[in-house]
Amino acid sequence: MANALIHRGPDQEGFYIDKNRHVGLGFRRLSIIDLQRGNQPLTNEDQTVWVVFNGEIYNFHELRKELESCGHRFKTDSDTECIVHGYEAYGDHVFSKLNGMFAIGLWDERKQRLLLARDRAGEKPLHYFFDGQTFTFASEIKSLLLHPTVNKSKTIDWEAFDEFFSYGFISAPKTIYKDINKVEPGHFLVFENNKIIHHNYWQLDFGSRFPGDYEEARAECARLLEDAVKIRMISDVPLGAFLSGGVDSSAVVAFMAKCSTRPVKTFSIGFREDDFDERKYARQVAQKYNTQHTELVLTADYSPYVEHLLLNFDEPFGDTSALPTHILAKLTREHVTVALSGDGSDELFGGYKNYQAMLKQIQRVNRFPGFLRTIAKMVSVFFILDTRLGWKVLNLGADEPTRFIWSVTHLTPLEKKNLFASDIYRRISTHKEYPFKKKYTDFNNAYNYDFGKQMHYSDFRHYLPDDILVKVDRATMLASLESRAPFLDHRVIELVFSLPTAWKMKVGQTKIILKDILRPLLPPEVLERPKMGFALPLKYWLTDQLFTYFERELLNPQLKAFFNPASIKGYLDQHKTRQRDNSQIVWFLASFAFWARKNNFL
Repeated sequence: MANALIHRGPDQEGFYIDKNRHVGLGFRRLSIIDLQRGNQPLTNEDQTVWVVFNGEIYNFHELRKELESCGHRFKTDSDTECIVHGYEAYGDHVFSKLNGMFAIGLWDERKQRLLLARDRAGEKPLHYFFDGQTFTFASEIKSLLLHPTVNKSKTIDWEAFDEFFSYGFISAPKTIYKDINKVEPGHFLVFENNKIIHHNYWQLDFGSRFPGDYEEARAECARLLEDAVKIRMISDVPLGAFLSGGVDSSAVVAFMAKCSTRPVKTFSIGFREDDFDERKYARQVAQKYNTQHTELVLTADYSPYVEHLLLNFDEPFGDTSALPTHILAKLTREHVTVALSGDGSDELFGGYKNYQAMLKQIQRVNRFPGFLRTIAKMVSVFFILDTRLGWKVLNLGADEPTRFIWSVTHLTPLEKKNLFASDIYRRISTHKEYPFKKKYTDFNNAYNYDFGKQMHYSDFRHYLPDDILVKVDRATMLASLESRAPFLDHRVIELVFSLPTAWKMKVGQTKIILKDILRPLLPPEVLERPKMGFALPLKYWLTDQLFTYFERELLNPQLKAFFNPASIKGYLDQHKTRQRDNSQIVWFLASFAFWARKNNFL
């Protein structure tokens, strides 16, 4: 199980085994802090508390001083040891003391209890399996599947299957496997007396409102962002930054340059397709801050990486930007071991294009008289959302959360009905509302926020941890590179969510307060450029060798156990003849096909 994670930790392996109590901990280490003495599993003075931990604790210096003042003795300079002594001092409250990204497994020998904890935003993954007798956990599912009890009981979770084909990812606590779960961000669980108890140690405060004015908020946000970058630059190994040329990664590089006495090492990926290539903006930032800049052009020649990369996710995964992220990580790892990124900014400051689309749509819909919107809502029932026209009618009569949910949904119910094999569709039809109810829950939980904050909160709860951060973690750790995201410092998250939406976005304006902070730091062309996103030009690539590769995989007769072959061929033919860009659904199908074949479901 440990060897399956060697890419996450190529530098050291360690084990703690107690055969009498049937307890074992295994670890693979990527050495970042205290290279000589920070090995794991790590224990306290009397070897009654043991920990395995993936991630970084950025405030470990402050915690160490606090714990030493209480009499705790440290034998290393690693951040890991703060978790052990912190648990002794604070018990289960230790996790709320940590500023960092982490997946933690902690064994308390005295109390015979195991604790699993995951960081607030969900930067680090943590999976577990329990069948009533055997409990096991790991960073990645591939490790769990090497346990014989887990492997022989693996079955598909059909709600998760349906969610994947709705959104392109599977959100916590589910996985594609019925008996394997994810620890949710901001949660820890206790396994004790053969029972699991879940605890939420952190959540956004919906009643929090920033007490000052706009200028005070801008100053505080700038201060916290700079500090978040500074503490993420603590490392005993070479460190750099991803630089796409967008506002977010450029902001991180600007703050790194302020905090560093040496030139920052920056890394970029570009494309031959002009409408996907951002290198000219990255070069402007690199030139302004005199960074040691390295870039690479990604072409369809890299398509052989696709299957290897997708299988590394251990379940179907639909975000095509995983490929450029991994190639960027491989390039970066040739020079450094740690890279800072701009992930999380879009969810906090309102940077996504669909937020703008929703705000504009509200303006358009509100021009219609109320009675027309009521009629549209009634008429949409007859379409049962089974057609694209039905969606358009629904948008006129629907409430705002419904419009948002459908805007991020890839397949209509009718498209699913035509695509899925009849017995598969029957299996999901009993719970076909599951993917949508899950998102409605986010809006209901954020009932006292305005619609802008509700959208941000929904994406923060699911799209960020279950798509963006999954992509970044697997794509970087496959290259044995650690990625750190300053925007996901919980102090920054809490502050930005307490600000009025109008300070962050309006129709035609995005990331308002962030851009105001950055005006003295970044070129105007970078600040005012349209958002591009780190997307793969898949619609162009799926015309040549990659199309042939995917076509061969998707026309496998064994796939008819899951899908209607005629529907798959229809998607492929439409794309090949350029009648419709089906690159996203083709990617979804290929991702599922690779996974199903690898795991003997075909």
